[in-house]
Amino acid sequence: MGKLKGNTLSNSLNALKSFHQYHDLESSEFDVCIKAISKSDKKVVFEKHVPVRVVFDKNRQYITITWQEAGIKNYRSKQLFERYNPNFNEMVIDEDNYSLEIKSDESDKILIINY
Repeated sequence: MGKLKGNTLSNSLNALKSFHQYHDLESSEFDVCIKAISKSDKKVVFEKHVPVRVVFDKNRQYITITWQEAGIKNYRSKQLFERYNPNFNEMVIDEDNYSLEIKSDESDKILIINY
């Protein structure tokens, strides 16, 4: 997994920052609806309510997803991760649809977090 560069990096950081500001929760945990979509055929793999925590400050930026609390065991074997960092994972905010999209080169899924 390589570090993002240029506009992709800037846009990813801004997307997570906007998502964090929308919730204005100072790193508190809150539930969101997450939809996992297959990269290969664009079909929905699952849709679950999952607790997340966002940290966004000058030193750290990431979103933590607590898959186990949503009943998804062995999430790593499903190419899901507990922490997504906008420095390495492309994030796109869609303000019209109230969603944050997360792409990882190490996963066969795209995550869409509705808020």
